[in-house]
Amino acid sequence: MVRQDTLNKRLIAIVVLNIFSSILHYVHNVMYFSHYPEPDWLSPQLVDYFWFFMTPIGIYGLVLALKTKRAKGGWWLYAYAAMGLLSLLHYNIETDNVMTVTMHSFIWFQAIAALMLIVYVQRYFKKQATRST
Repeated sequence: MVRQDTLNKRLIAIVVLNIFSSILHYVHNVMYFSHYPEPDWLSPQLVDYFWFFMTPIGIYGLVLALKTKRAKGGWWLYAYAAMGLLSLLHYNIETDNVMTVTMHSFIWFQAIAALMLIVYVQRYFKKQATRST
């Protein structure tokens, strides 16, 4: 049986991985904004603002999940992961720009990290439920 502190350390690591992947993607997106496929209404400032909106949600969810409000923390972490999956919307925008391997790598790194978080949170809280019964 896996100990609680091991489960917590894994959850922390996956959230940190999500933060790291989003930093890479968002910084690259802002630096090379004109090369990324983006909707007309989006600007580099909005991309930047969104990162500063979504990241505290992930941190807040992590803190709640590690403390007493585990279920509430899980929902915040799901919301954070869903925001990480928004990076895949780059593929939904028609553009004449050719995306580089770096762009694809950062987009998919963030998306895969978000999927890892969703799967782990689901398993983490399933283990929490079985421990409390």
